[in-house]
Amino acid sequence: MKLMELHLHQFRNYIDTRVRFQKGINILYGPNGAGKTNILEAIYYLAITKSFRTSVDKHLIYSTADMFRIQGLLRTHQGEEIVAHVAYSPTRGKHLNVNGRKITRFAEYIGDIPIVLLCPSDLTISQGGPQQRRRFLDILLSQAGKVYLHHLVQYRRALKQRNLLLQHSDVEKPLLESWEDNLIKHGTMLIQKRMAIVEELNRQVQEWYRLMSRTSDKVKMIYRSNLSLSPADRLEENYRRAFEKQRSVEKEQAVTMVGPHRDDLLFLINGKPMKTYASQGEHKTFVVALKLAEYHYLRRQKSEAPILLFDDIFGELDAGRIAQMLDHLGGMGQVFVTTTSRDFFGKLSRDAHNARYYYVNKGTIEPIEA
Repeated sequence: MKLMELHLHQFRNYIDTRVRFQKGINILYGPNGAGKTNILEAIYYLAITKSFRTSVDKHLIYSTADMFRIQGLLRTHQGEEIVAHVAYSPTRGKHLNVNGRKITRFAEYIGDIPIVLLCPSDLTISQGGPQQRRRFLDILLSQAGKVYLHHLVQYRRALKQRNLLLQHSDVEKPLLESWEDNLIKHGTMLIQKRMAIVEELNRQVQEWYRLMSRTSDKVKMIYRSNLSLSPADRLEENYRRAFEKQRSVEKEQAVTMVGPHRDDLLFLINGKPMKTYASQGEHKTFVVALKLAEYHYLRRQKSEAPILLFDDIFGELDAGRIAQMLDHLGGMGQVFVTTTSRDFFGKLSRDAHNARYYYVNKGTIEPIEA
């Protein structure tokens, strides 16, 4: 998948900007606060219909405007052109249109433009809380297949309803159990899909980590659940039993404590928890390896190369790891990279000399000839 042209109207600090990109590496450089990350945010929003920086869409509107619009011209591996645009205003809400057709169910669209993002906040996936790791799995699996996203949406709806019921001390058991049936139905599918992808990603993360770290250290991911996952064919039974066991405590705390919304990923290095034993450099290398594994997984699942977004993460890595990473970018489809200095990449990799550069400053984007 390649983004050939991007048109931003009243988005962040862009009043009305149109820019064309090339199929390989696109490097956006300029001073801090110029709007480089806003470009990546717009591309991500076009693909996922959400920002990776805020959950409040009105924060994306240009200061004096009352709405924003993002439009992209994309081309698939097979040469098919896609014109997608998404618009938002506080009064009319969010609207999505693809090739002239209005999309009312966004879940039907997610994954059509596969995308992988690596930004500074992602570098804490291995050190932060479980929510970040669950979010990583949910975004990846939602792009990989629409079935997962359907079950995720239904699970969250059932979870919200059950939590509301738990706030009432006189709620009857049969009513709770009816929502538990929904949670078990959809939650079991989420857990099974997550476990399967963790097993598949493990092999690729190990290989990418070895290549980038140039060490023999072994890394591993383990899916951790508050349910008994063994034997696999009794997961629903174990799920129901966990509800029976925790129901009285859940009533006291007025929150659902059982299910995949409480699960986590454990990252190991040489058999020990990374959170405790890994250095900062090892954490960062692991997360980069995880993102590259995500890219290759989506590429296989979608038969389409995802768009890669790297937002100002090279300052977080040492020169050796940056060089290793850049050596692979040229052959990985379309890549967008932000940095404050154009010269930063030329010193590290010959591939960067073949990149297209764009100077970003005060809400303007100017292609720079080599």
